[in-house]
Amino acid sequence: MIFINVRFLQDVQKKTDVIQKQNTAPHVLSRGGYEYLEQKLMAEKTKKKLEEATQFKSTEGVIDLPSPIRQHMKWKMARTKKTGQMTSEEAKEIAETIISHFQLRIVIIFVYSVNE
Repeated sequence: MIFINVRFLQDVQKKTDVIQKQNTAPHVLSRGGYEYLEQKLMAEKTKKKLEEATQFKSTEGVIDLPSPIRQHMKWKMARTKKTGQMTSEEAKEIAETIISHFQLRIVIIFVYSVNE
């Protein structure tokens, strides 16, 4: 017979509560996690690409796979509720910062490639 120390379980619960309170940007992913989110986003991108191909009547050729989902977009989507709102204000600020840094990086790369 296994004996469980109730006081030990209560201490563990208190510690996990403290850790959870420090998480200012929680995600809203299901048990599938980031892998399921990526599969869902890739399916949406593929569907959109197929729709565009049928719109231009170019479905005869091989359709390229969509580009992989960028990490910052997965992070942002993981913290976006079904209503379109972020899980917290901190998550919203972090997402805006990440996206502005990414856009700045794209501009720098573009300017560098044009000047060569």
